Amino acid sequence: MKTLLVPVDFSESSFRALEYALDLASRSQVEIVVMHSAEKGAILPGLGSGKVEEDKRTAQQKLDGILANINRSDVPVRYIVREGGAVGEIVKAVEEFGVTLVVMGTGGAKNFTKKVFGTTTESVAKEGLCPVLAIPEGAAIRPIEHIVYAADFENGDQVTTMQLLNLKELLNATITFLHIKSESQPDYIDDEYIKDSLVKQFPEAELNFMEIANKDVAEGITKYVQANDTSLLAFTILNRMFWEKIFHSSVTSQLLKTLKIPMLALPENGNLLDLRRQARLERDQL
Repeated sequence: MKTLLVPVDFSESSFRALEYALDLASRSQVEIVVMHSAEKGAILPGLGSGKVEEDKRTAQQKLDGILANINRSDVPVRYIVREGGAVGEIVKAVEEFGVTLVVMGTGGAKNFTKKVFGTTTESVAKEGLCPVLAIPEGAAIRPIEHIVYAADFENGDQVTTMQLLNLKELLNATITFLHIKSESQPDYIDDEYIKDSLVKQFPEAELNFMEIANKDVAEGITKYVQANDTSLLAFTILNRMFWEKIFHSSVTSQLLKTLKIPMLALPENGNLLDLRRQARLERDQL
C-alpha cells in the first residue's frame, strides 16, 4: 500500500496538513503515517535524555488523542514518534516507508520560518526523495479544482506531466501549464515544440497552456495564480538554480502570505507521485 507521510509538531498548520492528507487518502488507496520527531536538546551526551523521553511520551499521548478523533474508517492511519532532528527523521521515514507524498504545514511553529516553504519543508523538498505538498498557514480547506503547474520547459516535463495527470484524474481537476517567459530563459528552448510534444504524448489529456512575459518569475506566477482561482500550485525542483529563481526573488516574502494555497514540489528523480487506486492501476496495465 502506498504511504502519505504527515509530520506534525502539534501546531495548527500541521493539523491542517493532516486534513488535506486525509482527503487525498480517502480518494485513493493509501495509508497515512503521522510522525512526530522529538529533537534532542542536550549539548552533552546523556544530558537531558530524561526530558527527551518525557517529550516522546507526551507526543505519543497527543497522537493517541488525534487518532481517536479522526473517525475515518476509510483511511488507515497510524503514528510514529522518532528521536532526532525533523529533517533527518522525515528523510529516514520517506526511505523506510517508500513514501509517495509528504504533506506538511508551514508557518506558525517555532521550527518554521516565515519565508516561503519554511526551513524544514524547504529542506525536505530539496532532498528530492519524493513529492512534498506544503500547506501554508491560513490556507482554506477546500477541494482542489484547478492545478497550475509552473513549467520552465527546459526538460520537457514528460515525467511531471504523468504525475500531474494522475492527480488531475484523482481530484477531477483542471490543469494549466504556466510558463513565465523571462529574460533568463536560454535562447535554444523552443516552447511551441515542447508543448506540441506533450500534446502528442498525452493525446487524451486536456492540457491547457499559458505563457506570460515577466522578468520576475515569482511575480508572474503570483499574479496569474491570484487572478485565476488556483487551488494548487505545482512545480518541479530540477536544480538549485531554478529553485532559487522562483523562491529567492524580490517577492519571496509575499508569496506565502498572498497566495494562501497548497504548493506541490515534484522532484526530478526520487519517488513518483502515484495515488491511483490499485484496481484502476491493474486495469491500466492489462
